[in-house]
Amino acid sequence: MKITFPPDNASDAGAWRNSRQYEAFPIVFPLFTYLMILWCCVVHYLIFMAIRGGDIVEINTMYSKLGGMVNYPYSEPKWKFLSSCFIHNPTTLMHILFNMMWLFQLGPLMERGIGTAKTVLFVVATGFISSTISTAIEGPGIGMSGVVYALCGFMWTAWPRWTGFLEKFNGQTVKLMLFWQVICFVLTYTGAMNIGNVAHISGMIYGALIGKWACAGNKHGKPWMAATVAFTLFGIACAFKPLSAWF
Repeated sequence: MKITFPPDNASDAGAWRNSRQYEAFPIVFPLFTYLMILWCCVVHYLIFMAIRGGDIVEINTMYSKLGGMVNYPYSEPKWKFLSSCFIHNPTTLMHILFNMMWLFQLGPLMERGIGTAKTVLFVVATGFISSTISTAIEGPGIGMSGVVYALCGFMWTAWPRWTGFLEKFNGQTVKLMLFWQVICFVLTYTGAMNIGNVAHISGMIYGALIGKWACAGNKHGKPWMAATVAFTLFGIACAFKPLSAWF
């Protein structure tokens, strides 16, 4: 399959059977996106304040109440695979700032393009699946980066149908995200930072598969639909035991 990037200029979108050459999205207030950003910031602040208190019992209690995993991940409630996406490293601002920056840029585009209800479903699905796969392969993690990369993957493959994505998303955006992923690999390999690379990659792949299916439609996109369903089932299976226990 040939890999192509979105055009850097919206005027170069071209024609596609399910879209006009370029169609701007309606100006809709992206309430869901802003609520996600607000909740991530609130959670970050509450955990940071608990850590400042220094009481390990209070920290673990607060962390657990906010959706974090404090025990063996497969003994925790399954919903925590999703809720852990809203938690970021409280000892640094870089983690949450990076994710919120991209969520602020891509989230409103998604919500304006496909609607709030579908965006909610997309975030729930990609957040849960990227988290379960990441946990099964490299252990439990936190952060919204799996969803952020899923948004990028979706827009990368679905922009020919929703050309309005090109308002704030183009080929340079994709290349920047991929370049950052290379840096993340280097930082992890050198031990400089502990980064959930599997969450990034699985999120982008899952988002791209959904995007290909959505772009082609149910009639022409049956292979992409099958691939999306298979990836979803794999992610659900990863919620029950680590990959190492499969063999």
